Amino acid sequence: MPLLRNNEIIENDPWTFFDDEQELHSDWDYAIVTAARFLQLASDGEQLPDGVRVAPDDDVHLLKPYISQLKLICISFPVYTDGRGYSHARLVRQRFGYKGELRAVGDIREDHISFMQRSGINAFDCISMPDLTLLKQLITRFEHTYQPSYPLSKLG
Repeated sequence: MPLLRNNEIIENDPWTFFDDEQELHSDWDYAIVTAARFLQLASDGEQLPDGVRVAPDDDVHLLKPYISQLKLICISFPVYTDGRGYSHARLVRQRFGYKGELRAVGDIREDHISFMQRSGINAFDCISMPDLTLLKQLITRFEHTYQPSYPLSKLG
C-alpha cells in the first residue's frame, strides 16, 4: 500500500503492524500493535513498541500516559463514513500534545485528506495509489476555513 507523508510518496516504510495473534519480534523500533495489546503490555510491565494502532471504538484517553514515548500513532478508518478517527486525531494532537507521526490507515480517499490534515494527521497509508494531481488540487483548494483546525504549518 502506498504511504503518503507530507504530500510525498514514501517507498520504503520500515513499520510493521502486528495483530493481536502475531508474535512480536525483537525489533521494537518499528513495531505497531493494537491499542488493546499496547495497554496490556504496559500493564504487564513489558517493553513497549514504538507504534500503536487506534481503532474507532478505542478510548484514546488510555494512551495519554504513553504519548511522549510513541513514535507513530495510526488512526484506523475502516470505512470512509466512520469519522471517529478525526476526533481521535484532534485529541492526540491538541489535548495530549503528540508531536510524532500521526498516520491514517484504512479506507483513505483523496477528498478526505485535507480534512484529515486539519485534524492533525500528517501521513496516509492508502489502499491504492492516490491521484497526486487531484490530491494537490484538493488540499490547496481552500485558503481560509471557518472551523478551528490543527495548524498545517506544524505538520511536517
